[in-house]
Amino acid sequence: MSDHAGGVPPVPGSLVVEQEPAGPRVLWLRGDVDSATVARFQVEQGRAPVVVDVIDAGEVSFICSAAIAVMILAVEASAGAGRRPVLRAASRPVDRVLMLSGMSDVFPRQG
Repeated sequence: MSDHAGGVPPVPGSLVVEQEPAGPRVLWLRGDVDSATVARFQVEQGRAPVVVDVIDAGEVSFICSAAIAVMILAVEASAGAGRRPVLRAASRPVDRVLMLSGMSDVFPRQG
């Protein structure tokens, strides 16, 4: 029996940095981005700062506070590198957490 809504198993989460072809460097968040997902990302990323042009969290179904911290650290590292990353997309769960935490203004929206 699943604890997830409707008995549907949770969507595995992912957190990756990708360079789009002839485009920006993107921090992608997808699915259930929980603390285990963040831990995997941190192991893969190492201590290198996450410098991006875009954050895309439009396909997130759940987000933990550690993932929000990754997003904030990416904004800070990117600003330190002379970039101003934008939030290209945010799912309803991401928007809600950003609003409730008072962090909405940290992430300028694209467009």
